[in-house]
Amino acid sequence: MDEHELRRSIAEILEVPPEELRDEDELDSFEMYDSTGRLSLMVCLSDFTGKPLELAALEQIRTFGDALALVKGVSTNGRSS
Repeated sequence: MDEHELRRSIAEILEVPPEELRDEDELDSFEMYDSTGRLSLMVCLSDFTGKPLELAALEQIRTFGDALALVKGVSTNGRSS
């Protein structure tokens, strides 16, 4: 998993510079994290994990760090298996 690419993709959704996105940043604090932003994040994370993201899983993602941990978890648990 390319963490920099994920950071860039999520920053693009949130319309912020990637270098300003910190692990502890609450996604709800970004103006662009509305219903369209949530759907965009769902698609983005599905692309990075290689599998569909359940709505319940999306609801558990509160921060950028949560999104990063989700993708890292899938990658370390054998994404290609």
